[in-house]
Amino acid sequence: MSRQVLLINITRMGDLVQMGTLLQRLQEEWPGVAVDLVVDRRFAEVATLLPHLRRIITYDFHGLVDESRVAVHDVVSLFREMTRWAAPLVEARYDRVINLTFNRRSGFLASYVGAKEVRGVAAPKDGDVAICNPWMAYLTDVHNQRRFNRFNLVDIYALGGSGPGSFAPLSLKIPNVARERARRFFSSQGDESVTWVAVQVGASDPIKAWRPESFGHTLASLSRRLPVGFVFIGTEEERTAILDAQRTYRQAGGIGPVCDAVGRTTLSELAALLAECRLLVTNDTGPMHLAVGVGTPVLDLSVGHVDFHETGPYGPGHWVVQPDIPCAPCGFDQVCFHHACKDRLIPEQIAELCLHVLGQAAFPSFMGGVRVYRSHMDEDALGSYRLMAGVEPPELQWYGVFWRRFWFEQFTGKQSRVPMPTGVPPDLSQACRVLTKLQSLGANLVAQAEEMARLTTQQPLPVHVLWQIHARENIERKEVLALSMQSPAAASLAVALVRDVHSDDGQDLTAMARSRLVTYRRWRARVQAVSDHLSLLEHRDGAANTERVQSISLLAEAS
Repeated sequence: MSRQVLLINITRMGDLVQMGTLLQRLQEEWPGVAVDLVVDRRFAEVATLLPHLRRIITYDFHGLVDESRVAVHDVVSLFREMTRWAAPLVEARYDRVINLTFNRRSGFLASYVGAKEVRGVAAPKDGDVAICNPWMAYLTDVHNQRRFNRFNLVDIYALGGSGPGSFAPLSLKIPNVARERARRFFSSQGDESVTWVAVQVGASDPIKAWRPESFGHTLASLSRRLPVGFVFIGTEEERTAILDAQRTYRQAGGIGPVCDAVGRTTLSELAALLAECRLLVTNDTGPMHLAVGVGTPVLDLSVGHVDFHETGPYGPGHWVVQPDIPCAPCGFDQVCFHHACKDRLIPEQIAELCLHVLGQAAFPSFMGGVRVYRSHMDEDALGSYRLMAGVEPPELQWYGVFWRRFWFEQFTGKQSRVPMPTGVPPDLSQACRVLTKLQSLGANLVAQAEEMARLTTQQPLPVHVLWQIHARENIERKEVLALSMQSPAAASLAVALVRDVHSDDGQDLTAMARSRLVTYRRWRARVQAVSDHLSLLEHRDGAANTERVQSISLLAEAS
């Protein structure tokens, strides 16, 4: 009998499309594997476009949450309904459950199915939440260390749900009937010589949407240079923003045809429509990933709290423009009163970049204020972005590459082929001091954890002593966290430490104590590894400085 895998992904449309590489990777890992997908009923149509699925299992999870909020007295009956629905999943005896939805409700479902292996969020018998698989754990950390994250969600899904493998682009199956309707839609617009560009003005969150007026000016500038037409996509909720963009387009002298597909297509038809376009100009949205999946180049305007390294267009040939501003990307819970990032993107320059992407002009010169990236595959066959214009801060540049290599090697056990960052980190001396202090604190934490693991096996249980050790442990762990935040060389390790401490699936006190010991030993080993590398760089940098001083002295003597 072939292997069986159950995927759980019940959040957003884009997340579903981004599973494409994982689905291919599972076929490489287990040829002929049967993969079933649990999905919210709202996104069932998107799921039908994905390859390598045996069965799509739908449920109104959105409604379940709403009902549980308004009918609190009947939560028990709601869960009974849920368990009745999930009974066939238990009977299927899956070899692996991959939970790509990071909340407690999905964790209960993942654990309830009772597979041989769970990856992602699970709910142990004690009712808490545990994260199984280091890549899935890393994904929960991203929002706390996103400045230095260099892994795309597509790759995290694939690496966590399966493992390393060959590059597999996102790919969607478009029904023939949808393709035909898309062709008829464009043929009905008149001139067949027009180059069609899709435009997504709205976004799920207004903070990550470029200004509608800026879209309008960009499109008007592009239309004056190229026989191009624009098809607007989106939802009815985005209608006001779309109308503002269209109004600005006409006022700014736009001369190309404009057609409106807003709310007029199914998701399959939207994918087919995007496949007929030469380019999608968009904010960070679900349709952006649809365009990637059908092979249409994307120009992603990355503003607000969007981290394009995590959720940007995947695979070679796409473009990202990010404002060069210290607060970008902002935090998810941050309230912004200025939205200055959106003003850094100049419509005329975006239009020039569109011309380049369409093969009608050389790469433009940017006057500053933005960073422009082109997507590609790196040496480890993972999605990445190459800086084409603008400048990254030295700290961001160095530690971004460093942590990309470090976590890849930690989680896969393979040596990364991505070259180490050149030179030394800007805060080398500070980083080495922090890491040296952390090693001492780490030794104390490990010693305390060893003592707690030993004491939990005694009878009677020395409760008072355990409480004393636990109190000291908490104090020293807080000291570790405060110290770690003083350098990017340690902050990422501290984020992982906090998550590991709170992701404990131990079933009794002894198991919990041993799990805590493993956590501290792993963190101390990581601190040591980073410290060893930076100490070597510090030694080399010191030797190089001595050489430079000696050379200067010799030149002075010669003169």
